[in-house]
Amino acid sequence: MYHRVTVIKKGWACFALLCCIPVLLASTAGAQTAADAGLVALPVGPVSLQVEQSTPEQRRLHVGLAIFDPGIPLNEASHSMLGIFPEIRKAESQFMPVLLRQVLVASNAWGVVRVLPGEQITSELLVTGKIRQSNGSRLEVAVAARDATGRQWLDKTYVDEASSFDYPAVEGSDPYSDLYRKIANDLLAYRRGLDDGQLRTIRQVALLRYAASLSEEAFGGYLQQNALGIYSVLRLPAEGDPMMARVQGIRDQEHLFVDTVDEQYVDLYEEMAPTYSLWRQYNREQALYSEDYEARAQTKERIGRRGTFSAMEQTYNTYKQIKVQEQDLDDMSAGFNNEVAPTVMEASGRVFRLSGTLNAQYTEWRGILRDIFALETGLPPGN
Repeated sequence: MYHRVTVIKKGWACFALLCCIPVLLASTAGAQTAADAGLVALPVGPVSLQVEQSTPEQRRLHVGLAIFDPGIPLNEASHSMLGIFPEIRKAESQFMPVLLRQVLVASNAWGVVRVLPGEQITSELLVTGKIRQSNGSRLEVAVAARDATGRQWLDKTYVDEASSFDYPAVEGSDPYSDLYRKIANDLLAYRRGLDDGQLRTIRQVALLRYAASLSEEAFGGYLQQNALGIYSVLRLPAEGDPMMARVQGIRDQEHLFVDTVDEQYVDLYEEMAPTYSLWRQYNREQALYSEDYEARAQTKERIGRRGTFSAMEQTYNTYKQIKVQEQDLDDMSAGFNNEVAPTVMEASGRVFRLSGTLNAQYTEWRGILRDIFALETGLPPGN
């Protein structure tokens, strides 16, 4: 936990303290540089979003965006060296999918796009991600996407780098918007390569896999899975099958929960955005000074215009500001991660109060829905 620092405006004590800061920043930057060694992904550069003017309904798949893996190392000692603040990174993992959803919706190419508390393998298209690096200068995210048949659409690492033109960030924008647009464009390019029959099969398999998750005994025989893990349809339920109508009703109840908690992710993003934007801006300024300090240290040019007292005092002010922003962000993130509001849901005439993290609530709600389905149909519940 960081504490606010009272700055002594003059005197050699202050100068000595200021001299120490670049050393600390340089060591952090060096550790991060080492962590980046061996990366082959290149920055996406400027990207224009591909927008479809008119997309037929039969070509619009529903998309599930699972909360990203925050990519926090188990070794806590490495967190400060890598510039990782666990609570902030956890929050990032929850609102980065919100930003990606906004871009996918803007492309006008998809059905309903939902942010999911956990992976839903029965999604028509499931997108997952892992944050590899996130700061004010660089964002690196590993993204994978599979449709309900098991076909892999994406397995790629995306990188974007911020410039001075990205800060201060304009409200409603993000310094790494190009990265999200690139992911959206790649998903759309793959979808465009599939014909209407393949997209129809994806939707059929998604519904049948969900049905099998409710009752393997009743619905497991409709699908087969080959050695590569790819699902195909063996047969379809009769049109108007009342059992499938029940399945669709349970599925709609599950989606209702997702739509309800989805608002909490949006609230998190909107609450954190102003402070988060400032934190990233100061973080980038720190990184730039660290790089400059390293270069001057290597050439032994430690004395000069950039090393004056006024320049170093400005650097310290930036250092102080980022610590203040980190503390504010850490407090907000911890509050969201630990104090999620309970969710009240209704099903089959009963009211259920779900508590815990959003992922825990989601798991509990899915279990309740499966129990309800088993009681209504007399079928043994699925896994």
